[in-house]
Amino acid sequence: MQRALLVMKMSPGDAPHVARAFADHDRSSLPTDIGAVRRTLFSYHGLYFHLVEAPDTLDGDLMDRIYAWRAHPVFAETAERVKPYLSPYVPTWQGPRDSRATEFYCWEAE
Repeated sequence: MQRALLVMKMSPGDAPHVARAFADHDRSSLPTDIGAVRRTLFSYHGLYFHLVEAPDTLDGDLMDRIYAWRAHPVFAETAERVKPYLSPYVPTWQGPRDSRATEFYCWEAE
């Protein structure tokens, strides 16, 4: 499974707004067009975690595919809707790649 985990800052009370924006986004065909099969959003003490998953059989890197679709109207609308609620964790943030966590261990049942 390919995974992209993005980390940003978010006030806990803003989670419903962000969830609604992504629920609307996920009702479109865009996630499956990108190749995603699951999105999970988490919050923890002012942090926001956004996990996107795609099968290993996906043609290319998941993050590259996400970037390739950034100009799509649904993607752009969702980004604008969540912008007031999310802020970069790293001050040098330029885009989603700068908020991607690095996986350093994974266990999976056989």
